[in-house]
Amino acid sequence: MNSNESWATDNDVPTPKKIPQPVGYRILIRPRGVIEKTKGGIILTDSSKDDQSYLNSVGQVIAMGDECYSDRKKPWCKVGDWVIFGRYAGARISVQKVKMVLLNDDEIIATLENPEVVTQQL
Repeated sequence: MNSNESWATDNDVPTPKKIPQPVGYRILIRPRGVIEKTKGGIILTDSSKDDQSYLNSVGQVIAMGDECYSDRKKPWCKVGDWVIFGRYAGARISVQKVKMVLLNDDEIIATLENPEVVTQQL
């Protein structure tokens, strides 16, 4: 089983200023971190956080390659957008200890105005 550390970085860790620039039709995504405790104040176990990390397929677009959506009339997303992507899509990388996902432009499933609309299930 993957540990929580291999899927996403806590939300309070800032995105690095120097990031790799995706090439071609690739997009760099920073997955949303897992929640540490419930709204009621219950601290989640490591097992619950690991389960949650498997379901986390929401992230923010950090950078895009210069050929993203060049074969489309209108791009599906832009830098700064929150998106949903496939759970096993892309390559996971670490940029200055911040976990990110590098995926193809056609692996974006949906865009979100607010990432909170997607429930993080436990």
